[in-house]
Amino acid sequence: MLAILTVLALAAAVVSGVYWWSGTQSENATSAAMRDEAVDAAQQIVVNINTVRPSTLDADLNAAQTSLTEPMLGQYQQVRQKFAENLRQSQAEVVATPVSAALTAFDPQHDPPTASAIVAIDVNARSATAQPQSKQQLFLVEMIRTPEGWKASKATPSTGQQ
Repeated sequence: MLAILTVLALAAAVVSGVYWWSGTQSENATSAAMRDEAVDAAQQIVVNINTVRPSTLDADLNAAQTSLTEPMLGQYQQVRQKFAENLRQSQAEVVATPVSAALTAFDPQHDPPTASAIVAIDVNARSATAQPQSKQQLFLVEMIRTPEGWKASKATPSTGQQ
């Protein structure tokens, strides 16, 4: 009886090992991990491009810039200096907090891989000349996977914001 239980336990261990290996090493597992990375990146990108504080302005603008790829990167670089000057003058602070995100498209087979996501954020803004404001905002983000990770090629606020 002990020999039969030992053989059954060994067989169960082998079957479990095969399922574990196929679940963590298969193409489906790789795609699932890449999807998860894309969702996380979309949230971080939207936070980065919507968060600026007077005390960390240059670091915040750098975080936004490193989240972008062409064509959005070139557009951002064209307006960055003027944007920074306006923020310094107004002493504006905008802090975005992610609420949720979901992929709307995902193509891991494309070279390079691409993804699109919708991201919901809470935005709290204040400046020296205006009352603090809070709102929720949706962003549509188109991303490309670069050697440095997922970056936005386009990010636009969605209509119907509160």
